Amino acid sequence: AEPAPQLAADMNETLWAYCQSSLQNHLYENAIFLAERLCAETPSEASRLLLANCHYASGAPARACAILGNCSAPQNRYLLALCHVKLGRHLEAQRALLGSASPSADPTGTAIVPNGAAGLYLLGTICLKVQPQPPASLPRDDTNERSRAVLYFKRALELDPYLWSAYEALAALGKEFPPPPLPLP
Repeated sequence: AEPAPQLAADMNETLWAYCQSSLQNHLYENAIFLAERLCAETPSEASRLLLANCHYASGAPARACAILGNCSAPQNRYLLALCHVKLGRHLEAQRALLGSASPSADPTGTAIVPNGAAGLYLLGTICLKVQPQPPASLPRDDTNERSRAVLYFKRALELDPYLWSAYEALAALGKEFPPPPLPLP
């Protein structure tokens, strides 16, 4: 007879594979059901990430936030930030990416954030959303958040020169950026 630990491992692998398949086929309720079973069998940050991904994909970012609330793995923090952005909670999204209680903990824009270039790009877009809006009658100068956004976009391009969204963001801000790599894929 097969030992119980091997049977449990096989069941977890099966749940994981079928959950991924359900996600790929946009069968979100089925994916959620399978991911919940996996979390019950194997409570871990990895299984919570899978369940949160299911909820995020199904259009329930608040549920995903609740699942990821006290996770510390980089992938979990990145998804948590995405969820907070969807919910309009930009300061919480910054905290999730920076891993600190205060978004001002990175005044120079040099923090290491989850998911590399994608995380830096997301942090740049969040900075633009939380910056104070000057009155229309005043000229728009670089605010601290806007300057940090530019730094994050440029750092994102250093890591991923094909992150076209970062080029677009810098162009929209009227900032110089490195030339895109040629040839484009």
